[in-house]
Amino acid sequence: MNRLIIAIKASQRRFSPIKAAAALAMAALLAACGSPVPVTETRAPAAEVPVLRALIAPPTLVTGAFDCELGNRVEIQSDAKSGTNLIWKGSRYAMTAVRTSTGAVRYENPSSGMLWIQIPAKSMLLNTRQGAQLANECRVR
Repeated sequence: MNRLIIAIKASQRRFSPIKAAAALAMAALLAACGSPVPVTETRAPAAEVPVLRALIAPPTLVTGAFDCELGNRVEIQSDAKSGTNLIWKGSRYAMTAVRTSTGAVRYENPSSGMLWIQIPAKSMLLNTRQGAQLANECRVR
C-alpha cells in the first residue's frame, strides 16, 4: 500500500501543464488535418503572371517551300495583303492563326479541315475532317 501511494505521488510530480497543453494542441492539429474539406473551398485559382508572358517571344511562322517525307511538298506564303496561305497539291487554302499553350505555331482552315503545325524541329500538315496526316517531317528548303 505504501508503494502505491509513493507511485501515485511520483506520477503527480511529473505532470506539467505545458506538456498537457502541447499534447492537446498536437491532437487538435492532427484531427484538423484529417477533416474532409472540399478542395474547391481551400484552393484559389492560380494567378496568371502577365510579366512572364511578356518576356517570352511569341512563336513566328516560318514561310517558304517545305520538303516533307514521301516526296510531299508544302508551301506557306504570308503577306499583309492576302494573309497566310497554304499551297498543297495545287490547291490554295487561306489559313487562320490559332493560339496554342505549347508554343507551337498553328494555322487552320476550318472549312477544308487543313491544319498546319510548326515546331522548331519540324512541321506537319493534317486534315482534321479526314482524320489524316497529309505531310510529316516537313523542313524548309
